[in-house]
Amino acid sequence: MPSSLRPIVRSLLVTGVLALGGCVNPFIENYVGTRQTSTGDPVRIVAKTNAPRLGTSRFSKKMEIGELPGDKEARAAAAEVGAGSYWWRFAPSYSAGNESAKMRAGSGRVGSTESFGPAFGEKTIKWYDFEAVFYANAPKADE
Repeated sequence: MPSSLRPIVRSLLVTGVLALGGCVNPFIENYVGTRQTSTGDPVRIVAKTNAPRLGTSRFSKKMEIGELPGDKEARAAAAEVGAGSYWWRFAPSYSAGNESAKMRAGSGRVGSTESFGPAFGEKTIKWYDFEAVFYANAPKADE
């Protein structure tokens, strides 16, 4: 197989595996930007940089049965768009929808629903905000 077809075949395989598994990669689903031919495996960087960007992905996701997107999905998205490097993070989303303390009807007492996710005081975190940046090139050795 010619070496120029390998990145395309790899991207198609990643997409096919995700489609067969019934999982949609939210990093790709919410991707805004351009794509390029992949030149190798993308490198995860620890902080945002001023390097040329291909695009970004931002979304909120509810924790379902302890499952949240992670580095595996971010790396697959980076490979699919042809990024040389990528950065991503997630943080709890504090909102009324995350508050587990509710007023019980008729009793006037404050109770709580079943906690589902990490709890911080009166709140149970169920929603998380994700952000990813996909860069055109891998970082240089001196960066």
